Amino acid sequence: MEFLRAASVDEALAAARDGAAFVAGGTNLVPDVLFGRKKIARAVDISRLDELRFIEEADGKIRIGALATVTDLLDSDLIRTAASPLHESALEFAGPLVRNRASVAGNLMDASPAADLAPPLLAQDAIVELASTGGGRALPLSEFFLDYRKTAVRPEELVKAVVIDPLGPEDCSAYYKLQLRRAMAIAVLGVAVVLRIKESVCAEAAIGLGAVAAVPYRAHAAEAHLRGKEIGEAEIEAAAAAASDSAQPIDDVRASAAYRRKMCGVLVRRLLRKALGMPHTVAV
Repeated sequence: MEFLRAASVDEALAAARDGAAFVAGGTNLVPDVLFGRKKIARAVDISRLDELRFIEEADGKIRIGALATVTDLLDSDLIRTAASPLHESALEFAGPLVRNRASVAGNLMDASPAADLAPPLLAQDAIVELASTGGGRALPLSEFFLDYRKTAVRPEELVKAVVIDPLGPEDCSAYYKLQLRRAMAIAVLGVAVVLRIKESVCAEAAIGLGAVAAVPYRAHAAEAHLRGKEIGEAEIEAAAAAASDSAQPIDDVRASAAYRRKMCGVLVRRLLRKALGMPHTVAV
C-alpha cells in the first residue's frame, strides 16, 4: 500500500485516484484495513490540513470543517448552544481517546448505519460540501448515504465541511443514544428530534434515525404527523408509530430487529415529549 501525506487540499485531490482513500483520524479506516475488511491501494493522509479543521458561524450557518474532531464539537460553545443534539451525540461518542482522533467527515464517510453524528446532523438539515479538482458541489446529508457503508461521494471528491442551520429561539430538540454500556459502544439505536414551534403550532419537524436501517435517515412519515399541528398526545403517538413502521432493522449481536423497531417508536415518543417540555422517561 502506498502512503502519501498531503500538504494541501489541492495536493490531496491530485492524489485521489482509483483505489485511494483519505485518512484523517483513522479510527474506522485503519482497523478496517488491518482486519482485511477494506483494501486500498493508496492512503492519502490529510490529518495535518488545518484549513479543514474549524467550527465557525458565517452567513447565518454553522460550518464544521471535515477534520473537526468529536472533541472539537464538545469544546465548541457554538455547537453546545446552537446544535445541542450534535453536542449530546458527541458526549456519547466512544471514549476520550477516540474522540480526540475521530473526525466529523470520517464518521460520515464510514457510512455505518449506527454513525453517532448522523441522526443529529440529519435533524438539522446538514449539507455536505465536497471538493474535487473539477470544482465543488453541495450534497444534502439526506442524499449522502446510499446503502450500507456506501456514500454518494465520488472517488475524486473530498469532504470539506458540513453545514447546518443553527437552532433558534423557536426551536426545541432532544437526542438519545441507546447503547449497551456507557462508553465505547456502538449504538443500538440513535434518535435526534428538532421541532420549530410558532404560536403553539409545529412549523417544522425533523427526526433523524440511526441503526434501524441500512443507512441513517430522516423519518419523513413521522414528521408529517407533527408539521402544521399543535402537538398533543395523539400527534406524538402517530409520529412514534410512523417512525417504528419506517424502520428496517436487522438482528445482530447488540439487539434483535424486533427490539430495535419497538424501541424506535418508544424513543421517538419520549424524545418528542422531552423536546416539548412534557414529562418523559429519557435519562438526562
